[in-house]
Amino acid sequence: MRQIPEEYIVQKEQDILESEGIFVHTPSDFTKNNLFYIRLEALYTCGPRYEVRRTGLNSFLLFYIREGEMLFEYEGRTFTARKKDIVFLDCMLPHRYRALTRVSFYWFHFDGSSSRAYFDYFHENQWIFFRDTNNMEEHFVLIHDLMRSGCPDEGIMSVHIHRLLALLFSSAGKSRNTSDIVARAKVYMDRHYMEKLSAEQIADASRVSPSHLFRLFRKETGLSPYGYLTNIRMEHAMKLLLNTSYTIEEIADQCAFCSSANFIRAFRQTTGVTPRKYRKLISGITSAAP
Repeated sequence: MRQIPEEYIVQKEQDILESEGIFVHTPSDFTKNNLFYIRLEALYTCGPRYEVRRTGLNSFLLFYIREGEMLFEYEGRTFTARKKDIVFLDCMLPHRYRALTRVSFYWFHFDGSSSRAYFDYFHENQWIFFRDTNNMEEHFVLIHDLMRSGCPDEGIMSVHIHRLLALLFSSAGKSRNTSDIVARAKVYMDRHYMEKLSAEQIADASRVSPSHLFRLFRKETGLSPYGYLTNIRMEHAMKLLLNTSYTIEEIADQCAFCSSANFIRAFRQTTGVTPRKYRKLISGITSAAP
């Protein structure tokens, strides 16, 4: 069996009662540059004296708790993970975790592709700790079985890691409550996108000041109210491009863009092509228009 890289070992881990692993994988250059990949993975059953302290390791780490309880200390936060909970850590930051009871858990160190982007998004929204995740264990089991095989298919492995991260992203978004203020703003913009709306009008419909709405809307959606409104207008403009013979000027007017030039500029920023070229490409028309 390949040796565990020294930088992953901070101390001799105490009170490991049972272990399937540690399984080690060295990714190919292509996988390092383009896919998700796992370095180390195992299924542990540990007693209450199990503890790890670590800092400065260039790796991400995911846990799935099968049974028992574990205490995590991370960036000044302390939380207890229990059965069906998932924890996502960046090991470059100082952290400590230990068993509070007899505990069984999957864990794997991974990196590659958009690992950093996922972590930064979760971390920014304080979602590194996912409670009572349903139907997530099967993905850890699949990853564990692949690693246990001794020669995991790197493409399949990347798919499983990405699916797991994408499901966490989806579940985190669903669990985030939308305030009545933001909900009212969305409904108002959905109904009046074809009108020339000001920030004051949208805020009035939400019964708050424009500055308060801006802060709350960005916090809950990741967009400004204007960004959300532009997306709605763009979606309707695309439908008109595909399903009608309206001119660019008519579509710009119906979707409340200030001018056809403004519409073309916004459309190019969104899709990378002009509205006219988009219509031709989607419809399969390749010849130049007269």
